[in-house]
Amino acid sequence: MAEGEFKIIGKPVPLIEGREKVSGEYKYVDDIPAELHAKILRSPHPHAIIKRIDTSKAEKLDGVEAVLTHHDVPKRLVPRGAARAFYILEDHVRFAGDEVAAVAATSKAIAEEALDLIEVEYEMLPAVFDPEEAAKEDAPK
Repeated sequence: MAEGEFKIIGKPVPLIEGREKVSGEYKYVDDIPAELHAKILRSPHPHAIIKRIDTSKAEKLDGVEAVLTHHDVPKRLVPRGAARAFYILEDHVRFAGDEVAAVAATSKAIAEEALDLIEVEYEMLPAVFDPEEAAKEDAPK
């Protein structure tokens, strides 16, 4: 191939789905009915360790397809747009609202009901809410 000759780069690309997009007929992901609905169980505590988590009742609920906890996901760092990456669904919750478990079910109502059936036992850890307190040497990390 001679210098400057490319098969694709610099060439017009036909928009195969152009007519469908302009007419509104094109199907986007949000246009496809959901087969499963996911819900996340979140920690009510600002800083804790999950000592025990029992998902057996949620797993037995009709319509629940999957329940995931920190036991079920690989321990791989995931960036969250913060200063540092975190593990997804880990046993150490660092803020009220941190993810504890995930449920996939055939309806939103069933997924929400399954969240209520998950039993979690937490060991509370000290939390600091003031920047000046956090800067002290003896402050919890």
